Amino acid sequence: MSTTRFIWGGLVIVFLAVILYQWDRIEPEVEDTALLMSSREILSSANEFKNYWVVNGQPNVIVKDGIEVTFTKLGWPLTLDDKELNCQKWLHLLLPEKQKIYTEAIHVTKKKAKVVQYGCEYGISNGKIVSVMLVNGVFKVDVGFLNEN
Repeated sequence: MSTTRFIWGGLVIVFLAVILYQWDRIEPEVEDTALLMSSREILSSANEFKNYWVVNGQPNVIVKDGIEVTFTKLGWPLTLDDKELNCQKWLHLLLPEKQKIYTEAIHVTKKKAKVVQYGCEYGISNGKIVSVMLVNGVFKVDVGFLNEN
C-alpha cells in the first residue's frame, strides 16, 4: 500500500513539474480562454436584460444594482448619464462582480456614442481588448488586440 502511495505521489509531482515547466506556453491560451469566456458572459448578460425587457412589458428604464438601465427600442440595455454612454457602469452591469479578466485589471480604453451606435472597449494590460458594441440594433462583443502604433 505504501508503494502505491509512493508511485501516485511521484506521478503527481511529475505532473506538476511538467505543468510548471510548460506554463509559459500554456498561460497565453489560458488568458485567451478567460477573455473569450468574459466576452460570452457579457453577451449572455445583455441577452438576459433583453429577455427581462420582453417579459416585463418593455419598460424604458429600470434600476439594477443602483445603476439606471435604459433600454433601446429593441430591448438592449444601455447605461446613459445625460444621454452619454457610461462605459464603466455598462461593464459593471454586463459583467457584474468582475474586476479582472484572468489576472489583469479591466479598464476602459475607448468610448463611441452616436445615434445608431454605442461602443466601449475594455482592455487589460497585455494589449488584449473586449469590444462591446450596439450598432443599428445589433449587440456585438468582440475580442482583439490594441494597435501598438
